[in-house]
Amino acid sequence: MSTPSTVEEAPAFPQAAAAAEPVFVFGSNMLGEHDDGAALIATRFHRAEAGVWRGPTGHAYAIPFRNEGRRLLPLAEIARHVTGLRQYAASKPTRALRVARFACSRGEYLDREIAPLFARMPANCALPTLWRRVLDPACPVRLLIFDPAGRLRDAAWQAELRRYLAVNLPLWGATGAELVSAGGARNIVATDAAARQLGLKHRIVVENPSYYGSQATVVAEMSAVWASTHLLSVCDPDETAHPTLVRVASFAARDGLVCDNLFIDTSG
Repeated sequence: MSTPSTVEEAPAFPQAAAAAEPVFVFGSNMLGEHDDGAALIATRFHRAEAGVWRGPTGHAYAIPFRNEGRRLLPLAEIARHVTGLRQYAASKPTRALRVARFACSRGEYLDREIAPLFARMPANCALPTLWRRVLDPACPVRLLIFDPAGRLRDAAWQAELRRYLAVNLPLWGATGAELVSAGGARNIVATDAAARQLGLKHRIVVENPSYYGSQATVVAEMSAVWASTHLLSVCDPDETAHPTLVRVASFAARDGLVCDNLFIDTSG
């Protein structure tokens, strides 16, 4: 998960609130500098301790992928630390964990190199959907829908989405798709209407203000990106500068999602 530019210091939450969220697994350098990307989220919201670069602290778990000189660790060394996570998760079967995508930004490893390190994780350890598809291409793609105007309630837009999937699913090597939504009620209702019409599953990412406070909306957007493989905006071309879309598209691009736009040209 990528970091919002406006992220605020998180208050200290009671243990009951922490239990409502999975343990946040993130990538770290071996200096324990948690000042960017998912590591910053781990510090701000999940009480990961600065200077601790491996294992559990607070409601988080660090996996090193860069050394003290901030150079990438060899895959074999990262794999050894992932084994530690696997053992930790297996030892706590009632505790949910969620792994943030890491070590796959530009100039780092490819998703197809990192994801296999997380194969055979216990059932209580959830991986980014992008990695799940690497490990099992039979998994459906998940499209995060951004539709602030609620266009997907209309039959014409639903038909356009059906055509879009018919063209692209074979190109993606996918046999099925699911829709994901977060944010405003209009977007969620429209996405649900399209999912029902097209016979698709619809996953709604809800906000958790009791844990994330005023940043609950932004964190829900990041969580929706984590749960998706693609971002599909349903916008006119002049709406692509929508501030929320810019923010979500930034999260999506940093997390390796394919970003596209669904548009019906009514000018002719």
